[in-house]
Parts: sequence; C-alpha cells; structure tokens
Amino acid sequence: MSKQANGLYRYWYKGKQFWGKTDPEAKQKRDDYKYECEHGIDRPEQITVFDLANQWLPVAKAGVSNGTYNQYATILEKMTDTIGNKLVSAVTSADIKKIWTGFVGLSQSYISKAKFLYKSFFQYAIDNGYCRTNPVTADSAKPHRGTKGTHRCLSDEEIQLIENVPHRVQAAAMFMLKAGLRRGEVLALKRSDIHDGRIHVHNAVKFVNNRPVVGRTKNESSDRSLPLFAPLKPFLQHVDKYVLPDANGEICSETAFQRAWESYLHTLSVVAGHPISFRPHDLRHTFVTTGRDKGVDLRIMVDWCGHSSERMIMQIYDHPSRKREESAVSLMDS
Repeated sequence: MSKQANGLYRYWYKGKQFWGKTDPEAKQKRDDYKYECEHGIDRPEQITVFDLANQWLPVAKAGVSNGTYNQYATILEKMTDTIGNKLVSAVTSADIKKIWTGFVGLSQSYISKAKFLYKSFFQYAIDNGYCRTNPVTADSAKPHRGTKGTHRCLSDEEIQLIENVPHRVQAAAMFMLKAGLRRGEVLALKRSDIHDGRIHVHNAVKFVNNRPVVGRTKNESSDRSLPLFAPLKPFLQHVDKYVLPDANGEICSETAFQRAWESYLHTLSVVAGHPISFRPHDLRHTFVTTGRDKGVDLRIMVDWCGHSSERMIMQIYDHPSRKREESAVSLMDS
C-alpha cells in the first residue's frame, strides 16, 4: 500500500492496481479482486445491466410461451429503464428498491413474478462471474405488497381521468367503462359493429403466441347487442376500422396492447400528479356497479354484460358502493 501525491491510496495485487480515496476503500477493492481470483471468478470485462439483460433474455425464453416471454421482456424493461446504465457488479439493494417504485398499484402476483425474474437474472450474473452477491435477496430490497388479485371499481378521480384525458387508448377504455365490454371484445370491435344506435358484440380476440386470433365471443350469452350510450357517441369520430388498432390499423398483438396500456396509465399518472393503475377488467366491474348504483334493473344489466344468469353480477361484478347505501338509507328513512 502507498499513498500517492494526489491524496489517493493504492494497493497492488498480481500486477493490478486498486485505487481509493481512503485506505479502506482501496484495500476493499484489492480484497474483492483477491476473492475473485481465489474462487475462480473470471471477469475479463465489466458489463452493464442493459447489456446483460439482452444477453440473458434469450436464455430465459427457453421452455416458455411467447406470451410469458413477452411479459419477461416488459418486466426486464422496467429494470433497465431504472438502472440499465449501471455495471452489474455495482448494483445494490438500494437500486433494486428504486425499481419497485415502477410497480406501484400492480398486483401482488405480478410483483412476485418480477422478483423471481430479477433474482434469476442476478443469479445468472453470479454464475457467469459478473457479480458476487444477489442484490434482490437482501432484506432492504424487498418490494412493497401489491394489490390483491380480485378486481375493483375505479374511483371518481380515475373515472374523470378516463373521460377527459386524450390518448389513443381512451376510446377503448371508454367502451370498457361505459358499455362493460371485455378487453377481447373491445379489440375485436369494428366501426361497422356500431350502428342503429347500438353496439353489436359478436367477436372477441384471444392471444395465441402473442398473435391476435379473432373468434366468437366467450359464450352464447356474450353474443349480444346493447345501447350506444351517450358518453360513447363522441368517440365514434375517432374510430376508423378498429376501436384500438395497432400502428398498421389492424388488431393489436398482446405485446402491442400491453405497451399501449402502460403508456395510457403513465399519461393518466402524469395528469393526476400521482401513480394511477388499474386493469382493463376493472372497467367492466365499474360499469356494472355504476349501473346498479343508478338503479338499472338487474335483468337488463345481465343482458348488457352478456351473462347467462344474475349470479355472476351479484357474486362477482357488483360492488355495492357507499352512494347506493346512502340512497337506500334515504329510502328507508322516508
């Protein structure tokens, strides 16, 4: 060890120099290198998180469906957007904690899947000599608890954002929110399916290996016709062929829809000044609850939603709100 004229400390080991602003810092760098030599870790070059992610993603693809692979890519992108320029060896538990801020409002199952993926990524880095420890496993790197798997109704603020914030996804969101259409039904909905003041739902999109496949609706009851409600009429002027087309004007792939949806939530979050997150099917739940709050007959709601019985509405989709309870109290008081 020697202290240089510039105030830095220097250690030597097997012809390599290790510098530090303090004696312990320089010594730690030397000891880290000694550890790597003694344990056979060969790290001829440093690599950034972004570059290693591109290297590892094809490895992760083995044995998984295209849909799962695309989800892996989306989850990894959240990491590279936050710490992509950092060297893998320099990533700390604090860096992992920063990544979790991008998962606010997402489900617990999605967060758990992301944690497993990040843990596997850094284990791959360890196995290939790019780092010594896994920062994801540290107690200080634990993610927050996500939302439960059940769907929910949107708040008044979220509804107002959907109604008022322009975005290429807005029309599709409105058809889910104001007509109760499922995601697959919206993606298959054409301008020609809307006529005579009604929305005619006959088809739905399913994804097979990321590609959209158009088929009949979920079941016989789902094939239906419902009114074109007033809030939806202004959006027809923006619909050419499909309500939510891809860049070529055709039906979105699963990846294209996911990216468009994430862009939409980001736009809403910027306008709101805080994170906004909900799932497409939450809009259908909101449609049912709003209708029931306004006194829509249960049998009519069943027909509009394309269910075969009232049980689905009562047990799953209807979330009695405080407004409805207050109305009920008012009726009983009178």
